Amino acid sequence: MYLNWLYLFINKGANLLLLVFITSWCFAQNKQDKSVQEAEVSNSTQFLIENIVADNDAEDFDFDTQFEYLEAFQKNPLDLNQANEQQLTDFGLLTAIQIQALLLYRERFGQIFSLYELQGVPTFDLRTILRLSPYVQVEKSKALEKLNFKRMFKWGRHQIFARYQRILETQKGFRPLQPGETGTRYLGSADKLYLRYKMSYKDRMSLGLTMEKDAGEEFFTGSNQQGFDYYSGHFYLKQVSKNIHSIALGDFQVYFGQGLTIWGGFGTRKGAQVLNVKRMSLPIRPYSSVNEALFLRGAAANFQFLPENNLEITVFGSYRTRDANLKSAIDSLVEDLDVEISSLQEIGFHRTASEIEDENAIGMVTSGASLRYKGKFWHVAGNFVHNYLSNPLVRDNTSLYQKYQFSGNQTVNASLDYSFRYRNLQFFGETAINEKGGLATINSILADLDPRVSFALVHRYYAPQYYTLNGNAFGESSDASNESGLYFGLETRLGKGVKFSTYFDFFQFPWLRFQTDAPSRGYEIFGKLDYAPNYYLSTYLQYRFEQKDRNLSGNTTNIDQLIKHNRHNLRAHLAYDVSSQFSIRSRIEFSFYQNQSFNKGFVIYQDLIFKPKKIPLKIQTRLAFFDTDNYDTRIYAFENDVLYAFSVLPYYGQGLRYYFNVSYKINRNFSLWLRFSQTYFTDRSVISSGLNEIDAATRSEIKVQIRAKF
Repeated sequence: MYLNWLYLFINKGANLLLLVFITSWCFAQNKQDKSVQEAEVSNSTQFLIENIVADNDAEDFDFDTQFEYLEAFQKNPLDLNQANEQQLTDFGLLTAIQIQALLLYRERFGQIFSLYELQGVPTFDLRTILRLSPYVQVEKSKALEKLNFKRMFKWGRHQIFARYQRILETQKGFRPLQPGETGTRYLGSADKLYLRYKMSYKDRMSLGLTMEKDAGEEFFTGSNQQGFDYYSGHFYLKQVSKNIHSIALGDFQVYFGQGLTIWGGFGTRKGAQVLNVKRMSLPIRPYSSVNEALFLRGAAANFQFLPENNLEITVFGSYRTRDANLKSAIDSLVEDLDVEISSLQEIGFHRTASEIEDENAIGMVTSGASLRYKGKFWHVAGNFVHNYLSNPLVRDNTSLYQKYQFSGNQTVNASLDYSFRYRNLQFFGETAINEKGGLATINSILADLDPRVSFALVHRYYAPQYYTLNGNAFGESSDASNESGLYFGLETRLGKGVKFSTYFDFFQFPWLRFQTDAPSRGYEIFGKLDYAPNYYLSTYLQYRFEQKDRNLSGNTTNIDQLIKHNRHNLRAHLAYDVSSQFSIRSRIEFSFYQNQSFNKGFVIYQDLIFKPKKIPLKIQTRLAFFDTDNYDTRIYAFENDVLYAFSVLPYYGQGLRYYFNVSYKINRNFSLWLRFSQTYFTDRSVISSGLNEIDAATRSEIKVQIRAKF
């Protein structure tokens, strides 16, 4: 069946894609207009997103808060001659090793006179410089202006986003019950609505309100008499005074150390940027996204003291309600005690009566502080985080893998983090402990061995007894528990646009895990060869292999047996700007999965991007064919979407998928986005299951978004 489908695919569908791919190679050396700069997420960032989603098996990972920070730098570029280490860190587009290389270059040669001079800085190539160019400058910075609310509100930038989204086919949850039929249905409409207002002044002030209704949730009725199901608001000030660096009110996120105690939202993981292993961020940031679990609500402040701001103090306090699975009174040993919860929820859906019952079921108080002292080339910090739940969390006693996971009302996490920079070397890490004595530590080295060679070495040990409700640390899993490992990453810049990146990560789990009923281990190997001879052509070939121990399915013995699960992914990707108006992105990827049987799959797609010169229009479209044996061989691929929305869907089964993404700038104040996507399956007539079931072979979705700015 697989070979028959592949034969038909190549003969009837793939010829056009392969022709475009090959033609791109043939004409790649033609001279192009240097004005070609795609305002899109870079290939490396796309792979990082795909990798995070694949590792977490979650299609709706939250990224929009992270990427919208760049808007401020478009209007007020960062001066690379004047920016200090903290400002370069806050910028977000530079890795720790690039920041180190830039600081060393400035110390040695002084002022940078042109962005293209950055090619002399180790780890900065032409494509990196072009990616940075909209957001940086090399002119002398102006003196920091005093805080003036009248000027901020007068000259601030106002934006309003409104988005409508809907799956066109009728899902089971939206079909009425037939006579005699029993079951549940979604209480609201199939429309997904999003509305956001934000006012900002440079990168120094942000004020915003975000509202969302998911498909199936009620709107101005039932459990949502107030309108939207989700509301989030924030007020943020930066560089307030000599001693007050930043203040956050409302919804915010906190970032300490390397993520062992608390780290809000997006964090660096294993990916194509093999040296990007150091967590870097300002301690507090405003929150304006729609993930209903990854934020704090209250107040936070960052203070700086001493002549060179060597002493830094961050404090925060938060109270918010959380969704949780409630245990019924029948399950409780003593009914007059507080109702217990079995788990905290993160999905944020409130579509059915049972989901609404779990909505805002408990109160959660989170507080903490960080004391940080820094020198010119080093810092050391102490961090503390405390959580209190209004209802105790009680784990399932029959699930042995949950033995060491958090249960009770309170958690305490304290840590010591450090960094030290000496010439071309960086040492950094964090060691943490919780109230049960569980220990977690991560320690790393980053080094430029040569202008062409850099490496990263990361050792981590997270005891089974260590847990954190707010952490997000580097590792095979993000919860910083029950894991030890050693990571080695190497990047070699071979000249003429050639770069080779690789990493090897060995990890083991000393205690049981979900679907792994014994201590286990595994390893991962990644290699990527990039070729980017100029600014309009980039291509790469990459391979990723991962092996993990998991339970033998269908085991009939008294003791569960572990077997090796092997996953291979091989990808070839091409990005080519044919002209200033037309670009293509081509990819073919193969997936192989071996456990008790061998399964395989592939995806091939072609992206076309068109931007006419005289019309403020941009069209992005994709045609993809896929054939995988099962869900184990699924392949994740990043898709272009409306502004500040991200789609990373798993391609699995047999069929094709296409989308059209159109953006049009109506005038200086209004922009419009339209997106239509459809997946057509050739191997099934029913898609999905449960209340999301579609009695058809297609799944179609439409998105409409408008932005007003003034």
